[in-house]
Parts: sequence; structure tokens; C-alpha cells
Amino acid sequence: MQFSGNELVVAVFVTAFDMKKGNMIEWNYPAGVNLDGVEFNSMVSGAHTISKDFVYFKHNQLFGLSCFEKIAVANEAERGVRMKSVGLLAVGYSDLHTHQEFLQRQARKQLESPGDYSSLEEYFCHHQSSRHPVPRPLSGTESLPSMNISHPAGCFTQFLQYFGVNIFVLWKLALLKKRILFFSPPPIGVVCYRVYCTCLLGSHGLQLDIDTNCDPQFYINVAGISELENMNTFVACTTEKIFQTKTELYDVFVDNQNITTNSTYLEPVLKPNLADEQRFKHLNTIRSDHFVSFGEVRDSQMVDDELGLARCFQEMNSQLFRTMHDAATSEDHVLTVEMVDSVGLDPVGDKQFLTDLARVHDMNLNVQRPADMFSCCV
Repeated sequence: MQFSGNELVVAVFVTAFDMKKGNMIEWNYPAGVNLDGVEFNSMVSGAHTISKDFVYFKHNQLFGLSCFEKIAVANEAERGVRMKSVGLLAVGYSDLHTHQEFLQRQARKQLESPGDYSSLEEYFCHHQSSRHPVPRPLSGTESLPSMNISHPAGCFTQFLQYFGVNIFVLWKLALLKKRILFFSPPPIGVVCYRVYCTCLLGSHGLQLDIDTNCDPQFYINVAGISELENMNTFVACTTEKIFQTKTELYDVFVDNQNITTNSTYLEPVLKPNLADEQRFKHLNTIRSDHFVSFGEVRDSQMVDDELGLARCFQEMNSQLFRTMHDAATSEDHVLTVEMVDSVGLDPVGDKQFLTDLARVHDMNLNVQRPADMFSCCV
């Protein structure tokens, strides 16, 4: 097996909740790293209502993962409750899940034996002197972000099952580089995975100048509003319901499984059409063929399933963009009804989506209407 190095770990930290001061950075290493605001991202709003969680977040140009836990204590000064998060910052997010088990153990340790940070410091130093190896993706998936298989269903598989046919609504929104905001009360960890998987939907394998990066922000709170105001595209999640009233900050609001928008223009894209339903059935057929029994699934099978599903979207995107590129570089610049059919889209229901997609990615083409096919006979 071949290996590649983990993304660089920049800092480790411990966040605590103080009854008088609120969220605060209790300890961090090394000194000199700007952690302003990390105390609110690493211990999310509403965390006091649950006993354990984890959260992904973005801090300036870095990405963070933090594991939270709460325990009862016989201490009047803490009012019977102690809450802490242990996390780290890295230069990317694809490898953050490799640190999760360690951070979860350290969160419990910091609750039971406060003040001993030696293991955290050693962990940081180890990841500076010797990169921890992770498996290289299978051939054909090099451009796919690394996926975490952290529960029986699998990250991407659970995402698919949770949204059903609306997975193709999220797919279109991701390709259109819309501002997508997921909402859920704590726990927020699984919702961070939804941010991750939504960004994965836009992956393609073409050597064309087509940027489908959705700029994942992961968890955000009201302190980050000023940054969102200047962003044209992002995928994020929050536990703060007040964001729903800030309609100028997002294009689409996803409250659990309910996908809504305040844009009347965008409303048609939020409605699955017949082509979407057919493609969803096709995805389920692929999974059914892969797992012909309902017996116990081995980890290796689940990884294959996850990568297989992700590869379906990568190939779908590659075929779509290749067809659009061919139309844009043709003599008449027309994406014909036959071309739309060939990529599994609805010539009527997806016309607006395709027109907007061409505009977003600077493709000079016109999308043919089915009625235009017979204009010569009128």
C-alpha cells in the first residue's frame, strides 16, 4: 500500500466553559498562533444541551476539528457541570478525521484530570517531526477528498439516504456554487459531514478550467456574519436559528431535510423532476447490486461503496461538463435537447439550471428548448 502525508497540524488547544467568563481558551500550543474566536467555534452554541459532540470549522485560512464533552461534577463553583473541548487546527480538512479518536480521548482526560497537557504537546510535536501516513486513494479517485467512515452507514451513504432524491437538488446547488446553509440544533458533528458531502458532490475529473469548489466553512456562528456578507459561495452549518432571518447571507437554508429559499428565481431548482427521480433510482440500484445481501458489511466493502457512490457523481459531473464544453466550443454554441438527454437531465425541468450553470462557469452556449426542435415545421 502506498502512503501520503497528513496535512500540517498548526496548533492544538483546550476550550473550557467558565460560569462567569463563558467560552475561553484554557490552553494552546504553540504560542503565537492567532486563536481569536476559536473558543466559540470549538464549543458550539447550545452545546450545554448534550453530553458529547464534535465539530469542524474554519478559522482564517485554517481548518479545525474539536471534540466536546460534558460531565457532572460535585463542585459548586462549576454549578455541578464541567464542559470542555479539545481540538486542533490544520492547513486542510481532508485528514482531520484521522485525529478525531485522539481528541475524543483527550476531551475526557481534560475533564477528569484538568491541567495535564503533556499528551497534547507530544501529539503536536509528533505531527511536526513525522507525518502520520494515510492510505492513498484508489486509482481513479485521486481528485476525491478523503472520506471518513465513522459509523455503520458510512458518511456519504448516510448523506444519500437522509436526503433521498433531494440529493440531486443539493448537487445542482453545489454546481451552481450557491451559498448553502445547513441548520440543526446540537449535535452538529453529523451536519458537518453534510457540508463535507455537499462539497464532494461537485467533484469532476476533467482537465478543464472549471472550478466547482464550494468553499466549505463548516460550523459558523453569529460572530462570523461579517465574513459571510462578503462571500459569493460557501457551504456551512449552524446551530443558531437566528440565521434563518438573515436571508441576505445565504441562497438556500437547509433545516434538517427541508430545503428552502427566499429567491423566487431559484425555487424551480429546489423541486426534483422526473430525471432526478430516475437517477436516484439508478444510485439505489448500484448500491443494491453492490450489497446483494443484508448481512454484516465489512469495512472494506463500505469503503468501496462510499467511493463508488462518490465516483458516480464525479463521472456524472465529468460527462455533464464535457458535453457543455463541446457545445460551447461548437459552431452554433447550442446545447441540444439530445445532449441534455444524454447526460440524464430533463430538457424542460433543467433548462434554467443548465442556463445558470453555463453562466456561472463562463460557457458561451444556449440551451435548446424542446419546442425549438420543430421550429422549421411551423
